Amino acid sequence: MPEESVQAHFLDYYVKLEAEKLHVPEFSKREFGFLRPDKREMIRHLSFQDVHSLKKYLISIPFSHVYSSTAIYRDPSNHNMGAKGWEGSEMVFEFDADHVKQLKDKQNVKSGVLSESDWSIIKDYTSRLVNDFLMDDFGIDRNDITVNFSGNRGFHVKVSSKDYRKLDQEARRRLASYVNGADLDASSLYSKLNRRGRAQRIVLSQPGWIKKVADAIERGQLSIEEAISSVALDIDENVLLDLHRLIRHVNTLHASTGMMVMPVKDLDNFVPYQDALVPTDEEIWVRLGDLRPYSGVNIGGFSLSESLSGLSKRLNRSIAVFLILKGLAQTGS
Repeated sequence: MPEESVQAHFLDYYVKLEAEKLHVPEFSKREFGFLRPDKREMIRHLSFQDVHSLKKYLISIPFSHVYSSTAIYRDPSNHNMGAKGWEGSEMVFEFDADHVKQLKDKQNVKSGVLSESDWSIIKDYTSRLVNDFLMDDFGIDRNDITVNFSGNRGFHVKVSSKDYRKLDQEARRRLASYVNGADLDASSLYSKLNRRGRAQRIVLSQPGWIKKVADAIERGQLSIEEAISSVALDIDENVLLDLHRLIRHVNTLHASTGMMVMPVKDLDNFVPYQDALVPTDEEIWVRLGDLRPYSGVNIGGFSLSESLSGLSKRLNRSIAVFLILKGLAQTGS
């Protein structure tokens, strides 16, 4: 069972939460799922007619991971997937630090406590997906793209345009291959990049991989292979291909951090360990654990350092809950 302070944190948040903040388009046509950290099986195949019903349910089981479907169904609570009446699925791209090649082997990333430089890489990936691929190459309107902080180690980018909802898995696989550069032929790019005159200028003025690679080569004096690697994005293909995917529901709390799963309007200036902490003036005593791998990480203004290991501190409850859920603190003085 979670510590009393953790349970109180979650319950207090949902009691005070404005129900309308739980709304997503076609709310009543989505399947919901809930996973209690102290349980093994997810409760799923649930649906709610309105956000007030969902809020009431959240108050009844506050300490839980909360998910809703990317798919739209005629009968979302039907336990038979084939009988749900699938009407389409939003496309979701997920960037999680433990899937990104530059970060996945770092000890602090595996533990889910990211440094400022780690966040810079994840934010750069997310920004490039939105601007360079979805908008420039695919022509998707920015109003049809939503960026949500996952509440833990990354971001979800959702494309809600109805033009993409009916895409099958093969079409989504081709999109994934385009974004991660899996099907690129370096020799073909080489021949196109070595054209001379007007033909080359036309090619390089258009969005797409040729221009991206050419720009990367020019900026960093890279080989074509190095340029491709620098431009390609490590998306989690399984998330994009799953037509029945459940993802974290907006404005709920992540049960591994106590932070908000929230929409991000200004990605460049978004600071996860500040902006996604639940606002509260309450403080609690905690005894800190081994902070050596996380020195320099700042959580809501509290800077972790090796010298604090083993000490007792009175901390803002949101910071304390984050540290407790990450196994870096226990309640008590």
